[in-house]
Amino acid sequence: MPIIELSTEIKAAITTVYHVSQDYAVRYEWDPFPDSITMLNDRQGMPVTGTQVLVRSKLGMEMLVEFVQAAPPERAAIVMLKGPWFLKKFAGSWIFEARSAHLTLARFRYTIHTRAFIFTWLLDRLASSYFKHTTAKRLAGLKQYCEKNTRI
Repeated sequence: MPIIELSTEIKAAITTVYHVSQDYAVRYEWDPFPDSITMLNDRQGMPVTGTQVLVRSKLGMEMLVEFVQAAPPERAAIVMLKGPWFLKKFAGSWIFEARSAHLTLARFRYTIHTRAFIFTWLLDRLASSYFKHTTAKRLAGLKQYCEKNTRI
């Protein structure tokens, strides 16, 4: 079961970084992954534990996730309820740590369990490569957006 974990330091306050990461009103401005994001459960605003979100990637894959933890400004975690055929299980956490008043360490961690019946190692490797590449782009986008739109 592959684990992808990447981090970056962002020159912005932890509350700002968390808010930008979870505010779907600005998500499309920095996140290169989603084509569409729909909050379910008649929710609006910031997600809370139990919020379900339907995400469609720019590649056309859909994933229904549920927030299992929303602890602003330090952590948000999701689990997949339904997803692409090749994923048996998927979970992710976004962890934020204040390094100073205006510096935040942002860490994205994803756990993937693929559904391959044969050549599991190959599907694991392909899925890991895709999610690692995508995660790096997402972190870079979050960093650029927060640093550009935050006055220290």
